[in-house]
Amino acid sequence: MTERWLISLNLPIEADSAADAVARFWSFVDQLGPTELPVFVSPAGDELAMQAYLMGGQTNLDPEEDE
Repeated sequence: MTERWLISLNLPIEADSAADAVARFWSFVDQLGPTELPVFVSPAGDELAMQAYLMGGQTNLDPEEDE
């Protein structure tokens, strides 16, 4: 059986309208790309197991854990 995954991408965007926010979202996605824009992946049904990924590899986004 193939596993199911949830992938999310969250960007706080300030805009004058919903349409402007969507346009800015796609602009950020295009500018940042997979090397700078993390996505969050979790198995479907287990959102607490969420991990951040950049360029297809798992990454740590918590600077306190690096210490």
